[in-house]
Amino acid sequence: MTSGFKHFLIIVLLISSVLFAYWNIDKCGYIHFDDLDYVTLNYHIFSGFTATSIKWAFCSFYAANWHPLTWLSHMLDYQLYGLKPAGPHLTNLLFHALNTVLLFLALRSMTGTVWRSALVAALFGLHPLHVESVAWVSERKDVLCACFMFITLLCYSSYVHRNRHRGFYFATLFFFILGLLSKPMIVTLPFVFLLCDFWPFRRLTIEINPNLKLMDRYGFYKIIPLFIEKIPFFILSIGSCIVTAMAQKAYAAMYLTGELPFLFRLNNSLISYMEYCIKMVWPIHLSFFYPLVLEMPLYHLKILFASILLLSISVVAALRIKKQPYLLVGWLWFLGMLVPVIGIIQVGSQAMADRYTYLPLIGLFIFVVWLLYDLARRARWLKITAISASVVVLAFLIFLTRIQASYWKNDLTISEHALSVTQYNFLAYTMKGIFLYTTGDYDNALRCYDKSLSINPNQMVPRLNIGCIFLTKGKTKEAIEIFKALSASDSNNALAYLNCGKAFVILDQKDSAIGCFSHALAIEPNLSSALFNLGKLYLGMGEYQKSMPYLQQARRTDPNDPEIYFELGNCSMKSNSREEAIKWYEKSISLDPSFVVAHRQLALALEACGNHGLAQKQASIADSIVAILHKKAPQR
Repeated sequence: MTSGFKHFLIIVLLISSVLFAYWNIDKCGYIHFDDLDYVTLNYHIFSGFTATSIKWAFCSFYAANWHPLTWLSHMLDYQLYGLKPAGPHLTNLLFHALNTVLLFLALRSMTGTVWRSALVAALFGLHPLHVESVAWVSERKDVLCACFMFITLLCYSSYVHRNRHRGFYFATLFFFILGLLSKPMIVTLPFVFLLCDFWPFRRLTIEINPNLKLMDRYGFYKIIPLFIEKIPFFILSIGSCIVTAMAQKAYAAMYLTGELPFLFRLNNSLISYMEYCIKMVWPIHLSFFYPLVLEMPLYHLKILFASILLLSISVVAALRIKKQPYLLVGWLWFLGMLVPVIGIIQVGSQAMADRYTYLPLIGLFIFVVWLLYDLARRARWLKITAISASVVVLAFLIFLTRIQASYWKNDLTISEHALSVTQYNFLAYTMKGIFLYTTGDYDNALRCYDKSLSINPNQMVPRLNIGCIFLTKGKTKEAIEIFKALSASDSNNALAYLNCGKAFVILDQKDSAIGCFSHALAIEPNLSSALFNLGKLYLGMGEYQKSMPYLQQARRTDPNDPEIYFELGNCSMKSNSREEAIKWYEKSISLDPSFVVAHRQLALALEACGNHGLAQKQASIADSIVAILHKKAPQR
């Protein structure tokens, strides 16, 4: 078998196995956890690639992050697929398959080995811990960042192997920048370069010679030029860390750091490291969210076990540094790449997250695969056993990955699974409540919200949705009390003001409603629902000149809502701009062909313009839709 054909066969097998493991991922929908902020309610991406949207991508700290290339990729998704979730999911999968191949090529270039590099890549592509990064649309930043990281490693390998070729150095720097613009997770990559300088590149050696001076004895002097070589990368990493901290601070995402004692955060980091190692070996009971629990069973025992495990592996890897340098490199790769997200600086209320392992776990895979190879080559029967075991493990991982990916179908499946494998999971109760709320099961939704708030009473979303349920059930005054309490505890809660305004509309308290909608827009100037409701309210009050600008801006921020175009048509009709009204009604109907009232209003507008034949046709269409809907309605 020629080398080229062997590489081609491996690439085909890697891609095929990844696609098979994630088959039917296109059936998954959006998840309320972040997908709303990132995609479905993010009006910034709806306009596609414009000067304004590109400027926003690079200058905004939206959703407590700064990753402009990720925002641009979501804009491209919207241009290609609209808001259909299948497209973004398939794009994530294609990136993951590409990343698996790129990792193989990078390791092959760096180490000169084929099958070991292929096995590490296969473990990366098929491990269930990586399902979250692939099946969650909001984690586009993971797969995009990884893609640029692996290309960066390929360029760095070429730079080293080709006598420090300047062109490859600048290519390495360029793709590193692109990776940082996708997600700051790779700020530790310069340290990974130094690890790779030690092994597999052997640019930094350990010479244990007691007759030499201390610095010469261990070859430490050689690290100085290697470190100088990485200075531009370190500067970029520091800059990315500063910008990320500013983004997190702007959205108060780092609030828990100040509330949690440093010792607790340190202990949780030790436990998280241990849990990641365990889940790498035995990837079951995975959850989209692991709550940060201040008091847990066997807490001190877990800290002890975690400390012993981490210290033992570190000592063994250090002692074997001469004969098996890959042990220390793989171990430090894993430990180091997790540092930004291990919880020393606490962001959010999770104890750990599967998505954080997407890149760090490669270090453990290198650790295990190269160690397995060293053990297997001692005897033929060990080699056969190792190969057989590898095939069985990969098949088992495919099985687990297919199961784990199926949980990401919707909010209900993912939250119910999380509740079955974790305790005190308030976010899972909240998401289950959201699903039940959106499907009209208000009583069970209220039960879920009550359970969620009993665990973590400081959440905004359950309280907000309880108020919305009260509003739906006709308990308008109770809803107003909830919304007022929310806005009092968080003066920047635009949704609390928005829904409070809706409640005041029901009570016909127009001045109070206008005040609430205006307050919501002062917080979030492009909040589509607030713009729409304020425009509709002014329209109902006969103030057409005030109504039109709000409805127009609502249209720009949410161009796919047929009701906005319908009210624009009504406003134009009231202003005697019948031709304009016809245009808006037609656009509304194009977005929702079954919009009966829009058909009837279009008929009236056409009739007013003297188009009697078209007016009768629209009226007839409206009657036909009503008849069809009546037939479909359940008979009592």
